[in-house]
This record gives sequence, structure tokens and C-alpha cells, in this order.
Amino acid sequence: MTEVEVQKFRENEVDGETVHLGLTDSMLDHLFKGSFKKQAKFLQIVRQMQEPGHGEACPAQSNTQPKMGRGCVTATHSTEDMDTEEMHTITFQVLDVDAATSSQSFGRLPDVYVLPSFPKELQAKLDAKEEVQRVPQYRHKIIRVLHETVAMYTMYPTHAEYVKVAQALIRKYPFLKDVTGNGYHTWHMSLKRKFKTERAPLVQNDEVKLIKEKFAHGTKSKLPDAESPNNSLRTKPRSLLEEVGRIHSTASISFTDGFNQIVHKVLALAQGKSPLAKQYLEAREEALTEDLPGMDFRAALILLPIIFKESVDHHIMMGEGEHNTPYPIVQVTQEDWKSTFEGRSSCSLKVDRVEVCEGMKVEEAMISSFYSYFVFNLEYQPKNKNTLTFLQRCIAKINVKGDRPLPTTVTRVINLLF
Repeated sequence: MTEVEVQKFRENEVDGETVHLGLTDSMLDHLFKGSFKKQAKFLQIVRQMQEPGHGEACPAQSNTQPKMGRGCVTATHSTEDMDTEEMHTITFQVLDVDAATSSQSFGRLPDVYVLPSFPKELQAKLDAKEEVQRVPQYRHKIIRVLHETVAMYTMYPTHAEYVKVAQALIRKYPFLKDVTGNGYHTWHMSLKRKFKTERAPLVQNDEVKLIKEKFAHGTKSKLPDAESPNNSLRTKPRSLLEEVGRIHSTASISFTDGFNQIVHKVLALAQGKSPLAKQYLEAREEALTEDLPGMDFRAALILLPIIFKESVDHHIMMGEGEHNTPYPIVQVTQEDWKSTFEGRSSCSLKVDRVEVCEGMKVEEAMISSFYSYFVFNLEYQPKNKNTLTFLQRCIAKINVKGDRPLPTTVTRVINLLF
């Protein structure tokens, strides 16, 4: 620490009690002006001192002082001037959060969350009021920085804390608002997914370990091991189904069996309502008889949104372009619907532009896309909400506490299909 920083600690009475109450981002910025590294290191040390197993008394603590906390933080400043060395040391205790429940207590965000500064290039664009949310690279950077600042307090933010951070972002940079809804929904969801992604490899983190044990319900999620946070999302469709089954015991074991019952009615209702339905009929005429059951199933899933007056484009993207959406999307490698209907196209599933599954047929990718809403705890995209609600309630048989009555549009279609 510099001598100026040491003096700031003394002038602002930053002691163990102050740290226990919580230092906001603006306070840390004042103490360590211009150094993210020192701010991050300081918070890391404080968190370590609050963990179980740090019960030693502080070196500077006299034997007569009551032992108030698990450890201490020592900040040192040294300067060398020829033969002399001056040492400035600040030592203070980190108070025990709650002795009775310390093993289950983790940090919470300060009541007032202050946005951090972003990397220089990104910050310059934000200051210029550029709509950087339209560029995936900058959107990812914003989410990464928000994640890093919140993770200093907890790896499991509450719903209210996610909202607090997302609202703070939109309040300071209103031009980053979502076009529809409350203005911050996609930022909220992206940050939530970022935490889920980052927690996956942290099996030795005490907080992550405790939360996993608390909510495991006696079983473990069979998600694959990963070498990096981004790769930790990549999995197999079967793993998504197993995870949904663990989360929702009411989920239907066989999505395929349930959907097969309505395939022909879906195809009949979709005819004449979209050019895509006509392309399917043309492809079907050239197909072999033994291929028709699989082809009909595939086409019914693809065309299902049409009978709810929703767009297939919100579920499937053709070609290798980049779809600027945080919601699950199926990406078909070829831009050829005929090959897709025939099951010859290779597909992948992306969530927030991160590839989750690859090398699938379109029907497998679409079912995985649906299940990913539950695995990653996402709200339905408004533009395809009716289709997804129908699949949830009538095909997958998933009941979620707080579900609203079915929309009139969905009810009408159900009456036609069953």
C-alpha cells in the first residue's frame, strides 16, 4: 500500500467493524484509487478471513483483547531510500458474521450497488452513449465485469440482487435498455447465466459446495467436467433432460411420445399459414415411405409456432451467422429447409451465443432448446411464449409453482389438438 492509501484507512476509520458492515464499490474506489487489482485482492483477503478455519488471533492483537473474529488483514507499505526502510502497517480484525451460523453465511451486496468502471475502450463507448449491447463482444465484457464485482460478495446472488445490478446498469446507461419489457430483463438473464456457467468448475469453492449439497435432493447433476467456464456449458441433450427431471419431478419421461400424439393435427393446422409448410409438403413428396414418421415429427416441431401465430425464426436460425439474442436458439448449419426436414442438416443449440450442444438433428436440438429454459432458469422469450408454454404444460407435463392460467390463444389450440 502507498502511504496515501494507508492514511485514507486511518482518516476514514476503516477497521474490522467497518469491513463487517460492508464496503461499497465507491468506498473501495476511494481507498484504492485507480487500482482494480488492489480492490479485488483486498476483498479476496476479507472473504478468506471470514471463512471457517481462520480462527487464529491477529499478530497485533494483545492477549488482553477479546477475540472478536476469525482473522485479521494486514496492509503494508514499504519504501526504500538507500540504507533506510520505512514500514507502515495497518492491522484490523474481520468480525465474525454470526458465530452460530457462520458455516452457512455468505456475503450479500451492499444496499446501494455502485457500477464499476469498464475496460477503457468499452467505457469510452459507453461515455459516448453508443449502443454497445448490439455488439456481442462488448455485451459479454459488460456481463463479465458485472459478474466479477458481484462475485466478490457471493457466487449465489438472490433474485433481488440480480435485479439491483441490472437496474443500476440501465439507470446509468439508459441507452442499453431492452426494446421491450422492463428494460433490463435480458441483462438480468445474461448475468444469471454467467454465474451458473462460472459456478460449474468451482467444485472446491466452499459457498458453491454448500449450496450444491443443500439443494442436491440426494442426486447429482450429470453435467460434464470442463476445462474452462465457456466449455463448461457444453453438454449432451440427454444431460439436459436428466437435469430437468431432477429439478421438476412432474416432468414427462418421454417428450417424444407425448408430441407424437399431435403430429398430424399440427401439420394439418399449419397448412396454408406459412410458405414453410408448403416447402415441407414438397420435400415430403420426394421422401421414402419409411422416412415419413421421422420427417412428420420433425416438421411438426418446426411448424408448431405457426399455429400459435409466432415466428419459427425465434426458435431456429438458418446458416452460420450470429444471432444477437440471449435466449436459446437452434442454429442449422445449412440454409436449406429441405435438408432440415429430411434430417440431413447438422444443428447446434446456443444459449446467450454460447454453444451448449452440437451435432444434432433439428428435432433433438429443438427439444434441447426447450429444456434449456428450465436448466438455466430462464423466463420465456415473449415472442415465442405461447409455443413454449404449450410444450411445458401439455407435452412435457412440467408444473411450476406460480404458473398463471393458460392464455386464451393456447387454450384454443389445445381444443383443436386434443
